[in-house]
Order: sequence, then structure tokens, then C-alpha cells
Amino acid sequence: MVSITAAPGGAETKRGHLHDMGLPILFGAVVLLVSATMLLAANISALRGNLARIDHSQQVLNQISKLEVERLGLELAVRGYALTGDKLFLQIQHEGNVRRAAALANMERLTASEPTRAPQYRKLMRDITNHAAIFDKLTDPGPDRTGIVVRAILDPKLRAMKYGIRDELAYLRAAEMRDLGVRQRDVTNQLARAFFLAVGIILAAFLLGGVGVWAVQIKAPKH
Repeated sequence: MVSITAAPGGAETKRGHLHDMGLPILFGAVVLLVSATMLLAANISALRGNLARIDHSQQVLNQISKLEVERLGLELAVRGYALTGDKLFLQIQHEGNVRRAAALANMERLTASEPTRAPQYRKLMRDITNHAAIFDKLTDPGPDRTGIVVRAILDPKLRAMKYGIRDELAYLRAAEMRDLGVRQRDVTNQLARAFFLAVGIILAAFLLGGVGVWAVQIKAPKH
């Protein structure tokens, strides 16, 4: 009789292939996890940059608000002193000058990193300084102090300067608000992209890791 030797079973061959693929699959899972970590690190770095720009816009807007308040406060203090002669208004004027100087210094520091808009800010700061210098000269203790202040306030050039500063502040505030909105949307979109990408990669890594562990545990066929 002729003996027939059975060929190796297809199932055992498949188990052998799966067993051999186990370690490469685990390695791929590790690579995906490392990739996810690097992706998160890169997005965190970029996110910090965007958050820093948002903080910058908020600081500039804060200084713009302070300059507006101090401009109005200076005029009111000078008018109050002209009408009453009360030196308390001079103290208010002095304190406002200190706050305005601090706001201008902060504005100069903040806008140094905005080369495209820096000329507009420098012009604004010069106009505010000149406007304040004019009002500082109006606190004359003489008998005609009221008339001096009234004539100055009604002077067309001074009024044009005042309205010009108001318009400059409004324009720069609107521009900073637009920048702030864009940066906030960028941060939101960046967070969403980073979240979905990281979750997808991590899920794929765990799935591959599970397949790899299962494949490694399969017993290789005996030869």
C-alpha cells in the first residue's frame, strides 16, 4: 500500500504567520503612541504661542481703555480746577498724569512686537502727550483761569486734536478686537484638531497593541 502524508494544515500556517507578525504590530503600536505624544507636544507649543498673542491683544486693549479714561479725566480735572480753584483737582490731574505715563510706557513696550501697526501707535502716543502738555499749562492759578480754560477748550485746533485722538483710539481698539477674535478662533480650531488627531492615533495604537499582544500569544506551529 502507498502511504499518504497529510500536508500541514492551513490553520496552523495562518497561526504561524500571525505569531510572526505579533512583534511588528506591537512595534507599530508603540510608534503610533510616540507619534501621538509628539503631535500633542507640537500642538501644545503652538497653542502657547496663540495664547500669548491673545494675552498680548488683551493687554493692548487694556492700555487703550486706560488712555481713554485718562484723557477724559485730564480734561475734567482741568475744568474742575478752573471753575472752583480747588487744589484737589490738581492732585487728581497729577495722579492721572502718572497713570497716563505708565499706560504710554506699557503701550510702547507692547507695540514693539507689532511692526505693521507700530507707526500708528507711535503717532497716537505723540498726540496724547502733546494734548496732555497743552492741558497741563492751563492750570494757571490767576484770576482769569476760567476764561483761559474756556478759550482753550473752544479752540478749533485743540478740539480737532481731541477728536483725532478719540478716533485713533477707536480705530486701534477695533483693529485689536479683530485680531483677538481671529486668534481666539485659531486656538479653538487648533484644540479641536489636536484632540481628534490625538484620540484617533491613540485609539489606533491601542487597537494595534491589542492585536499584537493577541498575535504574540498564539502558539507557533511545531516543525
